[in-house]
Amino acid sequence: MLYSKLSMVVKAVRLRYAIPVVLLLAAVYLMVIYPWMTNWGSTAAEQQMALTGDELHPDPIGHATKAITINAPSDVVWQWLVQIGQDRAGFYTYTWLENLVGADIHNTNEIRPEWQTRAVGDMWRVVPPDYLGDVGKEAGFRVLINEPGQALVLEVMGAFVLIPVDENTTRLLVRGEAAPANVMMRMVVEPIVFTMARPMLIGLKARAEGRPDAPVVLTAIAYLGWAAAGITVAYLFLSQRRRRYWMALPVVAALPALLMAGDIQAALAAFIAAGIPVLGFLVFGRSFWGSFLVIASVVLLTLLLAPEATTAIGLAFAVLLLAGLAVTVVSRSRTVDGAAQQLATPTESSG
Repeated sequence: MLYSKLSMVVKAVRLRYAIPVVLLLAAVYLMVIYPWMTNWGSTAAEQQMALTGDELHPDPIGHATKAITINAPSDVVWQWLVQIGQDRAGFYTYTWLENLVGADIHNTNEIRPEWQTRAVGDMWRVVPPDYLGDVGKEAGFRVLINEPGQALVLEVMGAFVLIPVDENTTRLLVRGEAAPANVMMRMVVEPIVFTMARPMLIGLKARAEGRPDAPVVLTAIAYLGWAAAGITVAYLFLSQRRRRYWMALPVVAALPALLMAGDIQAALAAFIAAGIPVLGFLVFGRSFWGSFLVIASVVLLTLLLAPEATTAIGLAFAVLLLAGLAVTVVSRSRTVDGAAQQLATPTESSG
């Protein structure tokens, strides 16, 4: 029953219908979401404000200014900001995304005294120095300007500037160069950067304010959703002999996160992300292309728009799996009732 319903949905989302939907979403992204991303959280005055580090780009193509209000003193915010980095406190963002490639990043939820100094020339690392041989040695962003308690300017990443509002409130502004007006930058690079930069600011805010990234109950449900999704994908591979060999693909996808970063959640995310499309094409063949494009678009938009995408995706998994379970239970209940009625009918007629 569940398979027949899924099959109907997949066949309904044909490629010729999915492509216009994806193109429409791309247009919405360029016209609405991209401008919102570029200067996320900042006011018009802040976008025009002269900030530390502007002098490094005397003839810029334009500025992009992101900002967030943090209900904590600026000296506390600085302590969380200065210890960011792969070899320090992590980036306060989605480690399950960062560790998909084995970056070995782990977020810390405490201020560490040994991480409270930065100097010009220091590296804000994004992977370990020994990552893929010598690749990791220069993988990061050099500190160009360091004004303790006020501003930290990095190459490529731009300037992180603290502006005290009052003794218990701080505005954190992030100023960088606007992306060149080409399709590759706006459709690929900028979404990737924003997907990590916005959660980093939100994660820093949560830690400085002394609260969790998301409500504990929702987080617990979301993690159950992730776990249940992984178990379901594995079961669907193992339930039929011809699918078992194909399970090697999502397993291989999960290995960098597991072996290089020791991140079980990242490995689970890789297993699910690779397993769902593999299963889709195995079960539905070319008919799955339309659904695949729609699913991928929804996931990308969730990463861009959701304040806490890990929780949002986990909750979506939980809802979908509960809906599938409900459909299965109802269909089996109807089957049992129908069988009972068939058994009861001869008895009634013979009486």
